[in-house]
Amino acid sequence: MIVETNVRASHMFKLIGKWLIIYLLLALFVCVSYIEWGWDIAIPETEIAIMGTALSILMGFRVDAAYKRWWEARIIWGAIVNNSRTFAREVVNFVGKHDPDASRQLIYRQIGFVEATGKHLRKQGGKEHLARLLSAEDFQTIQTKKHVPNTLLMMNLKQLTELNLQGSLSTYLLVQIETIIHNLTDELGKAERIKNTPFPVPYGYFSWLLVHSFACLIPFAMVKELGYLTILLAIILSFIFLIIEQIAIQIQDPFENRHNDTPVTTIAKNIEIDLREILNESPLPAPLTPKAGVSM
Repeated sequence: MIVETNVRASHMFKLIGKWLIIYLLLALFVCVSYIEWGWDIAIPETEIAIMGTALSILMGFRVDAAYKRWWEARIIWGAIVNNSRTFAREVVNFVGKHDPDASRQLIYRQIGFVEATGKHLRKQGGKEHLARLLSAEDFQTIQTKKHVPNTLLMMNLKQLTELNLQGSLSTYLLVQIETIIHNLTDELGKAERIKNTPFPVPYGYFSWLLVHSFACLIPFAMVKELGYLTILLAIILSFIFLIIEQIAIQIQDPFENRHNDTPVTTIAKNIEIDLREILNESPLPAPLTPKAGVSM
């Protein structure tokens, strides 16, 4: 996620730069053809203005739909943060009194769950990153599992159930902590829904097609009234619609490990710091700092 407003403008320009050059050359060709060569290629302004109005409305819906996906992803990870802290707090207070080692093991699995969830959503394979958090037995178990985050939640619930059977955790507290695990499962499922449901292809494709069609027609509608000034205004209008379209493309899939994604790696590290602090560990890991204005 971009966290500095004064960076990455060049990145956006690179994404649409080739199209701006194409439409600059097109506008120049239209102006020379109409003014210098006398070709009658101008088209009425009214029809293009109507098209531009309709396209503006469509692009508004396009960006809004993409932003809702991006914002929902951030809400989901906010809920994961809150539930992780609540889980750790209750485990330390209700389990740690009787069995500090079990408390630590449960919380380390929760840290692993958050870290594994981020990599699961971004489809970043490998489980080696969990070796530092899990016992040798737990790490061996996840090697045979496809869905690591869900497996870690199952491990925690199983251990909590065993503590209940041993009398170290009351049934009331077991149900209370299980509710937190249930909430984490819900948030995981919501994130997977966003990840596994692509943005509607016809919606995205035809909005892209209409933006470029409109950009192609702009100089033909303006050259009769504006002459060579058409070149400047055509580029400005093309830039506006192209950048709006690119913004939608950049934020519509928030788990693709791109600059505008939900910063799941940074959030996972912050959760680890918080949970280790709840365990009174020291020293704590250092938080991840943005690189070139981007938090991943």
